[in-house]
Amino acid sequence: MIVNVETMKKCEEKSNLSNLELMEQVGFKLAIEIMNRHQSHDKIIVVCGKGNNGGDGFVLARVLFEKGFNVKVIPLYQELTTIEASQQLKLLSKKCFLTKNQDRYEEILNADVLVDAIFGFSFHFEIPSECKEIFKTYNQSQAIKYSIDINSGAEADSGHIASDALTSTVTFALGYKKIFHVLRKDHFLFDECIVIPLDIAKCEESDIIEMTDEQFIQSYPKLREDTYKGMEGKPLIVGGCYGMAGATVLNIMGAQAVGSSYIHVACDDKIYNILSSQQITPVFHPFTNDTVGSVLKELFPKVKCISFGSGATHLESKKIIFELLLQQTNCPVVLDAEGIRCLQNNLYILKLIRTQVILTPHLQEFADLVGMSIDAVKTNKLVLAKEFAKEYHVILVLKGPNTIVVSSQGEVYINQTGNSSLAKAGSGDFLTGIITGLVSQLNDPFYATIMAVWLHGKAADLIVTHRHPRQVSIEDLKEAVSQFFFEHC
Repeated sequence: MIVNVETMKKCEEKSNLSNLELMEQVGFKLAIEIMNRHQSHDKIIVVCGKGNNGGDGFVLARVLFEKGFNVKVIPLYQELTTIEASQQLKLLSKKCFLTKNQDRYEEILNADVLVDAIFGFSFHFEIPSECKEIFKTYNQSQAIKYSIDINSGAEADSGHIASDALTSTVTFALGYKKIFHVLRKDHFLFDECIVIPLDIAKCEESDIIEMTDEQFIQSYPKLREDTYKGMEGKPLIVGGCYGMAGATVLNIMGAQAVGSSYIHVACDDKIYNILSSQQITPVFHPFTNDTVGSVLKELFPKVKCISFGSGATHLESKKIIFELLLQQTNCPVVLDAEGIRCLQNNLYILKLIRTQVILTPHLQEFADLVGMSIDAVKTNKLVLAKEFAKEYHVILVLKGPNTIVVSSQGEVYINQTGNSSLAKAGSGDFLTGIITGLVSQLNDPFYATIMAVWLHGKAADLIVTHRHPRQVSIEDLKEAVSQFFFEHC
């Protein structure tokens, strides 16, 4: 289960433990974890902040000291901000502190084990100037490192990571995983996350939507005995151009992979022969710059979801198509690649339409769309994604190592499937086809989009169990989806 800071605080408040008792429990459990991993003679340094995270570190150090471990504490602040942390500091033996002639930077560099107990989930913005040198030294150390709950320098809920945030071998998530923990592939601040159970009130619902094999299988439409081709969704794929016809082929493959049995494809007549030679089952609707309007208007009432933009970079009629889609359709519209670029400097249009729009930008496309640098997006992408989806009433699929799906109502899904085999040309086009296919089959576009993103990554995870990531093709992904359905659906 994944919770945000507010939910975590409520769970703690509902428990029968006082803050001091909870701190004792956290410190003791963390001490057990470290004692199980290290010898008593290992040089352990616990770096503590001024709040409750520092208090957890004081308890941890006290328990280790009482068990005969070689542990020292470096408090970064003389004044503590919580009563509980002050109480725990008083209980700590003076032998646990460095002497005046001991250089704390040198001690950190020479440690066998480092524990980050500086900032917890209350950290925001940037690392204070008085801590920066310690943080840099900490990250330079070759010690085995542990962080308590959140790596210091990272925000728990927003996805924001400050410069020089602390890295760790293991981060111990207290009670539940937070949003920070499931964004690991975006920041790589820790190698492993271990949840430490606490005696607090149980969270009944996750703040972040999750997807599993079982949830996907349960939600995927079942075939009935009286099913006919029109019942399995009718997607319309619009896109491609001369020189980039392959993107449309991959859209088609994605829709086919999720069982779309009646696929319409509208394409420039210059690439019709290419597409029809590669795919024989879709119904093709070639158009010219003069006929595109009439072709699409006839199709709109017949389909359940429309995608546009993949491989449409040099498509002459792209602006005409873009305007028609947003002005004259009632079904969900998936905008990818060139479809997203058509929105640049025209975002206000999204506020004027009733059609449910699903945008699928990667990080650079999103940065261009909102007029920010990609680095600024990377360090705050969850907050930016939620703000954008809410303001423009869209479903946003922000593609990346941990793809995020956000609804206009603030619902969030952070994808945990997928791997580096997806980092290749065509992977996004295949995903667009999967999204279009599933949205055309389900009544809930947001949940269908989540299912599509999850399945896309799941297919990649299945393949790399027997094939090197560099050798995975889009055809392999389609085959893996087929195998998943065969085994589970």
